[in-house]
Amino acid sequence: MTGVALAPAGEWRVVQTDAGPVTLATVGALQTRASQWRDWATKASATAQSLRGQAEERLARAGSTLIATSTKWTVTPDLQATVEQAKSLTEQIAGDEAREASLKDQESSAGLFGRIGVKHQEHKLEHDRDQAASQLRGLLITTARAAPANIVPAADDLRKSATDLEAQAVALESQIQSAGAWASACDQEAGRRNEAIKAMGFDSLYEAAVLQTSGPQPVDSPLVLKSGEQAYISVPATLARMVTRTHYVGGSSGFSFPIGHTGIRYRVGAFRGEPVHQQSMTKLDTGTFVVTNQRVAYVGRTKSTSIPVGKVMHVEVYNDGLSIAREGKENPDFYLMSNPKHAVFLLNWVLGK
Repeated sequence: MTGVALAPAGEWRVVQTDAGPVTLATVGALQTRASQWRDWATKASATAQSLRGQAEERLARAGSTLIATSTKWTVTPDLQATVEQAKSLTEQIAGDEAREASLKDQESSAGLFGRIGVKHQEHKLEHDRDQAASQLRGLLITTARAAPANIVPAADDLRKSATDLEAQAVALESQIQSAGAWASACDQEAGRRNEAIKAMGFDSLYEAAVLQTSGPQPVDSPLVLKSGEQAYISVPATLARMVTRTHYVGGSSGFSFPIGHTGIRYRVGAFRGEPVHQQSMTKLDTGTFVVTNQRVAYVGRTKSTSIPVGKVMHVEVYNDGLSIAREGKENPDFYLMSNPKHAVFLLNWVLGK
C-alpha cells in the first residue's frame, strides 16, 4: 500500500532537551505530517478490513469444501457437533432455495391475491435463508480453522491463502497503530511548541534543540570582529539610558515690601523647597545590537558600546527591549528592539558557554 513513510526517526532527528523531546522540523511540518499519518491510517484501515473480509471468504469456501467431503477425512470430536450443524443448515438452505424456486413458478400463474400470498411466503423464506446462511458462514469458518491440515487439497489451498491475507492484515494493523501513535506525538509536540511561540514570540523549543545540536549560525553585522569572533545576533536597536532630573517643591521665589514712609524696602529671601528626583528614559542613538561569542556590542551612528561576555552582570528583558548591567558600571544600558525575547534567548546561550 502506498502512502507517507512510516519511519519518522529516519527523516527527522529528535533531540532530547530540558523541555522534553523536540523534533528538528517546523511546527507546520509536524502538523502536516500528523494529518498525513491519520489520512494514511484511515485508508489503511479500509484495506486491512478488506483483507480480513477476503480471508473469511476463503475460509468459508474451505469450510464448505470440508463439509461436502467430510466422509473423506476424520472429523475430530471437538468438531463433530459443528460439522453436523453445518450439514443440517446446508440442507435447510438448499430446501429453502428449492421452495423459493417453486413459489416463483406459482407466482407466474397465480392471480392478484394469489401473487400477494406467494410474495409473502417468498419474503419469509428469504429471511429464514439469510439467517441460516449467516449462521452457516460462522460454522464453516470455524470448521476451516479447526480442521486438521493436509486432508483436502482444495480446502488446504484456500486455508493457506486465508492465512496469508490475515498476516497481511495484522502487519498493516500494526503499522496503523504506529501511525496513530506518531500522529498523537506530533500533535502533542506541536501543542507544546505553539504555547512556547505564544509566550516567547518564536519557536524557542526548536531553537533550543538546534543550539544543543549544532550551535547558533553566524550572521553578518556592522561590528568589526576580532580574531576567532563570530556574530550570532545583529538586529536594529535604539540605545537608551535612564536620566535623573531634579526639581523642587514647596519653595518660594521671595518678595519685598516698603517699611513705613522711609522709602526703604525690606527683602524676604527665597528658598528652593524639597528636591524631587525623577527618572526618565532618554533615547541616545539608533543603530544595531550585536551579540558575538566574545562580547555584547552596540554599533550606532554617534555612540557605540562593547561589553565582554565575562563582564555582563545582569540582563533584564521587557516587552520592547532589554537592559544589560555591566561590571563596574552603576547604571545599565537599555536597548530597545522589536523582539527582545529572542535576543535574550541567544544571549543566554552565549553567556552559558
